[in-house]
Amino acid sequence: MTAKQNTAMHARRMLALLPYLRQGETLELAELASAVGATTSQVAGDLTALSFCGVPPFTPDEMIDLAIDGDTVTVLSAPPALERPVRLAPREARALVAALEAAGHAADDPLVTKLLTIASAELDPAQLAATLRAGDASAPVVGIYAVLAEAIETGTKVRIGYFSAGSGTHSERVICPHALANDRGAWYVNAYCESACAMRTFRLDRIREAEATGERFQPSVSIDASVSMPAAGLPIAVLRLAPTAPHTEERDWPGATFSVKPNGAIFAEVPYSSATWVARRVAAGLGMIDAIEPAEVRAAVREVARGALAEL
Repeated sequence: MTAKQNTAMHARRMLALLPYLRQGETLELAELASAVGATTSQVAGDLTALSFCGVPPFTPDEMIDLAIDGDTVTVLSAPPALERPVRLAPREARALVAALEAAGHAADDPLVTKLLTIASAELDPAQLAATLRAGDASAPVVGIYAVLAEAIETGTKVRIGYFSAGSGTHSERVICPHALANDRGAWYVNAYCESACAMRTFRLDRIREAEATGERFQPSVSIDASVSMPAAGLPIAVLRLAPTAPHTEERDWPGATFSVKPNGAIFAEVPYSSATWVARRVAAGLGMIDAIEPAEVRAAVREVARGALAEL
């Protein structure tokens, strides 16, 4: 089974487990394993992963709180999202209508009628903000990311073609990837580079191609595989935020410095690796966050907003 299949199965099992997690109940791991077609150890791992999940703003009361004790799990706090009604975006409703019609449901079917009502609804500001904050799944780095993610899971070496911005040169390298991380809007892989005989961090959008070699490596537990890029040397975006603007904390803008003006306006200087990363967060402010400079960030905000409106 490939890494993608393993990940997909893991996600399906966790989704299948959610309806069983009722607050205050103590459940047998063996019963849950039987219900989702897995082993007890797999279910224990799935439940551990679920304990890190929740809904925004991800405060303790918005997280799934579980306690695994031997062969049982006690649900201290149920999945918060299951207590709320399902909300579909218009494009999601349209997709479901198309699927139902393809399955033979008539146009006057009550479910189809309800979905069509949702599909024709006016723009939901909250949905627009969520769409704007979401990443672009069609970005070129997605294919590179998939190759590296599978290589990390299987312990497989990868041959990459890489452009080094510092020297302005292209090179071919064989790497042993250890970790992927996103920092200020850019994806990086931390890997042992056989050419350098040392750990190196590579930016994914500078990798021209990536191909698994089929040769395995043994990850070393002594290697620090964390990815944390310094802010020094990065371009700076200057933003103006309204006092009531969302996402104005330092954790939302890593490395930023803030200053408050007498009128309550907040100015932030934000180091960034990707103008689109800044633009998505500015656009998600729905008019409450302005990009002052540089010009590339202002242009990126316009493009992100146009793209998001076209998708809705």
